[in-house]
Amino acid sequence: MYQQFLDHIQQQLDNLVVTGSDDELFAGGYLQGHVSLTAGQYELEESAPELGELKSRIQASLDKAIAAGELNPHDEALVVGLWQQLSQ
Repeated sequence: MYQQFLDHIQQQLDNLVVTGSDDELFAGGYLQGHVSLTAGQYELEESAPELGELKSRIQASLDKAIAAGELNPHDEALVVGLWQQLSQ
C-alpha cells in the first residue's frame, strides 16, 4: 500500500509537468520535496510504514514548513489544496 501510494502521487505529479499551470508546477515540486524527504526517512529507518502514518508524517512536514513561514498565503493554498487532492 505504501509504495502504491507513493507511485500514485508520483504519477499525478508527473502529469502536472505536462498539463499543469505555473502555479500547479510550483505546488507539485514543493510537495514532491516533502514526499521525497518523508519517504527517504523511512528508507533510512529501513521500515515500510502504514499508509496513515506516511500521510501523517507528510502532513506534519508541510505543517512545520508552513509554520516556519516558507510559503506565502497564495502558495500555501496551492500546496495544501494539491496535498488534499493527492492524499485522498
